[in-house]
Amino acid sequence: MSILKHMVIATSTALVASSVLASAATAAPAPTPSVASTETSIDSAINPKLIENITASLAVASISPAKSAKSLDSEIARIDIALQNAEAAALEAAGNVVVAGEVAAQAKTDTASLSGTSLSKFATSSAELDRQKATELSASAQSLYSQADKQLTAKRTELIAASAKAHNTSVAVETARLQKESESRGEAELMAALAESESTVPDPVNDPRLDPETLDKAAMSTGALGAASIAGSTVKLPTAISRAKRIDTSIKWAKKVAGNNKYKYRYGARGPMYFDCSGFTGKAFSTGGKKLQRSSGSQYKAAPKKVKLSKMQKGDLVFWSSNSGRSFYHVAIYIGGGKIAHARNPSAGISVNNLNYAGMRNIYKYAGRY
Repeated sequence: MSILKHMVIATSTALVASSVLASAATAAPAPTPSVASTETSIDSAINPKLIENITASLAVASISPAKSAKSLDSEIARIDIALQNAEAAALEAAGNVVVAGEVAAQAKTDTASLSGTSLSKFATSSAELDRQKATELSASAQSLYSQADKQLTAKRTELIAASAKAHNTSVAVETARLQKESESRGEAELMAALAESESTVPDPVNDPRLDPETLDKAAMSTGALGAASIAGSTVKLPTAISRAKRIDTSIKWAKKVAGNNKYKYRYGARGPMYFDCSGFTGKAFSTGGKKLQRSSGSQYKAAPKKVKLSKMQKGDLVFWSSNSGRSFYHVAIYIGGGKIAHARNPSAGISVNNLNYAGMRNIYKYAGRY
């Protein structure tokens, strides 16, 4: 039984359902939501609201420190939320560029047989235009996020100093207090969300023949690589121990890279020294011999098995969505013990963090298992 499952069972009777996942659970979309709209159209990639979200977060940096200690705590929490919102918008803009690139590349392939016709020219140029727009928006978003990150972090430092004065203590002591309180709130929120996942989020509908563990058992019976015909397609069967070794290799690589400062985050990068979120997960899995799709949305869609958050295991991919799973803007590898390894952003780099490093509100309720 997984660590997460133990955590849920131990606390589910004492926790109320988390409002974070409640709205998604009440009208849960199909466990394998279609991302076709994201992969055939990138209207969201030219959505000005992404810029507006970062601008709104940046505006929070102008608040003046409150007088009371309680009010200062509220202001610091407000700054933290603004930082999370700005980061999410910047990641979404960057993710849309990856999707737009996939669409543009596919458009060229799909219209190859119509070479020389007006239809071919229109389809390719339209997709390329969308890619250019997404790239321009992302560049603006990243620049604005850089400002927001710098100014909000500076404001947070100012507020902590004011809070230390109000509490008649030091900045170091105040920082430790706020960190402890934040971790406590985060743990309670995570536990409530997992309990919510365990009790009300529907079990995903998966084809058991495509379950990675099922394929492993099939391979164990054959003792070698083989193939099975499933729904008209051929599925390669791994060796009995290949998946366990693959996951272990992928996690070891992810943790090693996350602990080495020579590896950096860069929007749209896939290695060898720079990665974005899906580039990082893709490279991690490739070290174990598994090739993934390029974007976070494609990685979710292609996962042969979807599992509830409360049933995650090491090596599962966790996804973030701002629209209940219609598209995804971030992906990370679950490494166990409530931790993830991911390429986060230029300032935070590639790191190991708590699963709910930016709160629970945008973590999708299903993880992907390969």
